[in-house]
Amino acid sequence: MDQNPIAERIRSERCRGGYTQEELAGHLGVTKAAVSKWECGQSAPDIALLPKLASLFAITLDELLGYEPLASAEKREEVQANMQSLLESDATRALDYANEQTALYWSDSELLRMIAMLLYAKAVELGNGAPEVVPGLADAVERLLERSLQLDPDGPSADMDLQTICMLMAASGREERAAELIEKKVAAKPDMVAVTFAGIKLRAGDAEEAARVLKRQMLFSLLEAASCAQALAGFPDLGAEDLEQLLALAKGLQKPQGFAVLSPTLIPFIRCELAAQLAQSGQTDAALDHLEAFELDLEKCRGLLAHPENPPFFESVQEYLWENGDEATDVAREELADALCEALMKRLETDERWSALRESPRFVAVIERFADKGEAL
Repeated sequence: MDQNPIAERIRSERCRGGYTQEELAGHLGVTKAAVSKWECGQSAPDIALLPKLASLFAITLDELLGYEPLASAEKREEVQANMQSLLESDATRALDYANEQTALYWSDSELLRMIAMLLYAKAVELGNGAPEVVPGLADAVERLLERSLQLDPDGPSADMDLQTICMLMAASGREERAAELIEKKVAAKPDMVAVTFAGIKLRAGDAEEAARVLKRQMLFSLLEAASCAQALAGFPDLGAEDLEQLLALAKGLQKPQGFAVLSPTLIPFIRCELAAQLAQSGQTDAALDHLEAFELDLEKCRGLLAHPENPPFFESVQEYLWENGDEATDVAREELADALCEALMKRLETDERWSALRESPRFVAVIERFADKGEAL
C-alpha cells in the first residue's frame, strides 16, 4: 500500500527520536506489528493514541497529521497571484478557487481576509452612482470576513472588516441588521485614551513612543475627518453654502505639504458636487469656475493615487500609510487612479444638474479635455 502522510510522519519521527518499532510500541502499549502496519499505511493509530504519539515525538497534533492551519508566505503569494489572474478572466472560477483555498486554511485569518478583499473588488459595482453587489461574490466576502473576525476579533483589521460586512449588508437591503452591528462602534464622544497613554509613556522616559502614539492618533483623526467630509458631500439635501464650507475644511486638512495623499479624492469629490449645485441654482460663472478647478484637482488626485508619497510628518507610523510597491503594485495603482478619475469625469456627462450649461463653450472645452485625457489613458 502506498505511504500516506501520517504513516510517513510516524516513521520519520520514530527514526528522528532514535526509537525502534518495538520501543515505540512499548511506550504506547501496542504491539510491534501494529506500529509496522501504521508505517506501511496498512492501518492507522487509534484516535486516542494520537496525543500520546505527538507528545512522545515533541510535535503538535497538527504536525503529526500533516495539517497546516496557516499558509506560508509563499503560499499566500501564490494564492494572491492565482486569484488576481482568475478574477481578470472568470469570476466564477475565481470563486471556486477561493472556496478551495479557504477550505484548506479556514483558520488563517490573514489569508481569508486577503481573499475576501480581492473578491470584494469584483463583488461591488457602481451603478447610477450607488454601489450594487454581485450576490454570489458578496456572500463569499461576507462569509470570509465574518470568519476572519471570529478568529481575530481584536486584530488591526477587525474594524475595517466589520465596516465592509455592514456595507455589503446595507447594499443588499439589510440596513437594519447592518446598523445593529455597526452602531456600537460609532464614537459617542472624543477618544482621549491616546493622549493619556502618550503621557504615561512620556513620564516613563519613552518620548519617542509617546510621539508615535500621538501622531498615529492624529493620522486616524485626519482620515476619519476626510471620510466624513466626503460622505457628507454626497448628501442630496446639502446646499452650496454647506459644500463651500466643506471645501474650505478639506483644503485646510490638506494644506500641509504631503497631506493631500492621505485622502486624494476628497477635494475633487466636494468640488464636483459644489459645481453641480451652483449650476443647478443658475450661478453659471461660479459653477464653471469650480468645474475648471475640479479639472485641475482631478489631475492632482490621479497623480497622488498613482504615485503616492507619504507626508514626512507621519514617518513614525509607516504601517498605516502607503507602502512602497513592486512593478505590479505600481501598475495596479495607476489602473485604480485611471478608473476613479474616469468615473468622476463620467458624472459630468450624466448629471442632469448641468443640463442648462451643456452648450456653454467653457463647459464643452472641459468635457473635450476630459475626453482627450480618457483616450490617452
